[in-house]
Amino acid sequence: MVATRHVTIEEFAAMPLQGIWELVDGEMIELSPTAGLSGGIAGEVFALLRNYVRANNLGWAFPPETGFILFGDRQTVRSPDAAVVLRARLVERPNSFIPLAPDLAVEVLSPSDRMADAMSKITMYLQAGVRLVWLVDPATLTVIVFRQDAAPKTLEATDTLDGGDVLPGFSVPVAEIFA
Repeated sequence: MVATRHVTIEEFAAMPLQGIWELVDGEMIELSPTAGLSGGIAGEVFALLRNYVRANNLGWAFPPETGFILFGDRQTVRSPDAAVVLRARLVERPNSFIPLAPDLAVEVLSPSDRMADAMSKITMYLQAGVRLVWLVDPATLTVIVFRQDAAPKTLEATDTLDGGDVLPGFSVPVAEIFA
């Protein structure tokens, strides 16, 4: 469902909304709940990131439904399925939407997700300066890795996913994400 009245980030933050919502260029978008399989995979990816980020004192890992203000000049708040912001960019977690784009954003496809919508969101993340995006697809057991100014790379279950220059030293077998 899309609302027709444009709202600001401040208005959006103050609304007592039920369910999961994002704000895209002032338009409120209600999201469908996540399916069990994709929700479990998103939780696993978040746990892997949280454990690595904490153990290495790198910054903050955020679970689904955490709102990120992607642009300074657009009324847009998106919620990746998992995200990381490095401490050099965010000293402490605010009691509000995160006021910047994450360094790493993860999207996990659910059966109700359309690939075109996921790609639109990934494009927006990259435009906002997200350095690394992982698109996790439980149906094909693949992870597509997107980076600034690089061609996407598809990893299969036999491959290893790494954190590149965003999370140096982080790696996990793709198959483990889907186990």
